[in-house]
Amino acid sequence: MGQVQYERAYYSGCRCRCGRVPLDETLQLVDQLTWGAAELVTLQGTLCSFDEAAHKVLPRCSGLRVCPSTVRRVTEGIGEDVGCRQQAGEVFGDEQPWGWERDCQDRRCCYVSLDATGVRQQAADHSRADGRMAWVGAVFNPPPVEDPHRERVAKARYVSGLLSLPELGQQLRRQAEQVGLAEADVVIGLCDGGNGLAECLTEQVFSGVPQQVELILDFYHASEHVCAFAAAWSEDEQAAEDLAGQWCHTLKHSGGRVLLEELEALDLTARFPLVCDEHRRLCGYLGNNLYRTDYPRYLANGWQIGSGTIESACKNVVNGRLNGTGMRWNERGTDQVCHIRALFKSEPSAWHDYWKHPPPTLVA
Repeated sequence: MGQVQYERAYYSGCRCRCGRVPLDETLQLVDQLTWGAAELVTLQGTLCSFDEAAHKVLPRCSGLRVCPSTVRRVTEGIGEDVGCRQQAGEVFGDEQPWGWERDCQDRRCCYVSLDATGVRQQAADHSRADGRMAWVGAVFNPPPVEDPHRERVAKARYVSGLLSLPELGQQLRRQAEQVGLAEADVVIGLCDGGNGLAECLTEQVFSGVPQQVELILDFYHASEHVCAFAAAWSEDEQAAEDLAGQWCHTLKHSGGRVLLEELEALDLTARFPLVCDEHRRLCGYLGNNLYRTDYPRYLANGWQIGSGTIESACKNVVNGRLNGTGMRWNERGTDQVCHIRALFKSEPSAWHDYWKHPPPTLVA
């Protein structure tokens, strides 16, 4: 591959002790890379480790030879720019309604979900630090469950980072509006029982929407709590498994209220304190989330009751890049890479839209 060489004048600032290279600004270089090369470097830094991108992938696929620190600076710099612009209200991607899939009542359904996943951290002195929880949110349009011939890939937009829940919710609302929230007949918030998740959906994402709003507790998260109590209730492993299956069947086909009444009727008189604690914990969990455990109705409408999309997003958006073997991050790097990973994992128009024009703040 041929190389283009050019001479560039450097102007030193005597008082501010910084310099500038006007030709770099004219050529719109980012860290001495053209905008196209910066996209390629960022893409590889988003997909694999900075070291692998510099030493293995970039030389083979493009002939670019840069050091790992350059890959890191460019990738994290782009991630920071994405995060700042989204925080300021910008949304990347085509502003075009998706055409929401219809439920059994022929209503168009928009799904929104959110969750958090841990990222290992490293302190400034390279020692271990407490991990941070990165938020991941998704607006998605899953294909119907009953159609066996369609490829089961949900169309999705993601946001991620070390954000506050209100910030995450506001960004999700903007993403949903851009892909046609106004054209949906039903908006469905699907998440587990984590603190603040349902409130974020209600107060930030769905606030003021005129459509029917439904909040659904992830069935598999609820069933894990049921299985944990069944294991404490019965010392026999097979009996505990059978009991858990029975209770989960009740939860799924009769709803949370029926299961809660059944659990509250149990005789705890001769039970150990540990069993009583597990019982109180499960009953409290179901009681607090009772308004979103009407699973028979959700299933009858053909709605999703499992948060597999957001669980997969936690793995693909965050863990697939930031939680590799031996990896540890600082908070800034975690946030930056989460932003760029979410952009890349969203539908293709989001990534393409960002790279149309280099932002002035990044040009040398």
